[in-house]
Amino acid sequence: MSDGKARNGRSRKVSRYTLEPSTSALTTLREFLRATLKSYPDIEPYIQDIVSATHEAAKNAVVHNPDSSGPVDVRCEVRRDSVVVEVSDRGKGFKPPDKPALLPDPEALAGRGTFLMHALMDDVETKSDRRGTRVRMVKRLEPALQV
Repeated sequence: MSDGKARNGRSRKVSRYTLEPSTSALTTLREFLRATLKSYPDIEPYIQDIVSATHEAAKNAVVHNPDSSGPVDVRCEVRRDSVVVEVSDRGKGFKPPDKPALLPDPEALAGRGTFLMHALMDDVETKSDRRGTRVRMVKRLEPALQV
């Protein structure tokens, strides 16, 4: 679903996707993001980073909230000079780390999500409280996108 203004000479495009709290919904989220972003040729070099980081944030929202039956909301905004993605859940919340995650153990079976989000995106901000968690990620585009 989209709102805001589309690419044809207007200011921006905002797309929203709501997924059920299950890991099987993550594939559809990835397809949705690719379809949303591929209409912007200047974003092509960044699509895989944006899709992968968003996948990790959404997977964390699903996996770390097993008691939550609420959906995970994803908002993707294409701006002239950046793509902003927000992933929100309605879980119990947690205390986000003060610093980005360190390089994970290459032999570990899990624990790479936060590291990957920080490695793939230019800015990552996490806010969490007892009503849920919101991860906001920004990928800056060079040169500025003409929307």
